[in-house]
Amino acid sequence: SLDEILADGTVQLVAAAAVPCDRGPIGCRVMEAGKDYFTDKTPFTSLDQLDAAKAVVARTGKKYAVYYSERIHVESAMFATELVAGGAIGKVVQVLGLGPHRIGNPAARPAWFFEKAKYGGILCDIGSHQFEQFLTFTGATDATVTQAAVGNFNNPAPPELEAFGEASHLGN
Repeated sequence: SLDEILADGTVQLVAAAAVPCDRGPIGCRVMEAGKDYFTDKTPFTSLDQLDAAKAVVARTGKKYAVYYSERIHVESAMFATELVAGGAIGKVVQVLGLGPHRIGNPAARPAWFFEKAKYGGILCDIGSHQFEQFLTFTGATDATVTQAAVGNFNNPAPPELEAFGEASHLGN
């Protein structure tokens, strides 16, 4: 159980891929127990969860790490990271990311996948990959969302699914 893991003094890192809405609170519990935390994206589904995790990191000094598979686990994205880091591209001034949300067989998805409060919406789910790539490729440490929109144009059921999302942001 999580309680047993948190009580075990030999455990230094806890990895979890829980339902997205639970990842932030689990991470805070893990760090409060003196352990580092590693989770799949989406790490948070609300700004309150992000703020709570920032506060726990500041208080404990523990790490909250996120696995962004669309860069870290994709050879072409890692090659782009190397090209940028090596100066082959020059200063990156724009990053454009496009990607469909492949729903596949809805019956094969867990129920939480169709509940916005649990999965966070498409910009948390898929957009978080592009936001992470933007920060990495540009070297920005912060960004402001200047425009965002979501929709569900082709999947009337379930109603909470966001199958389309777009966002623009400006880095520091």
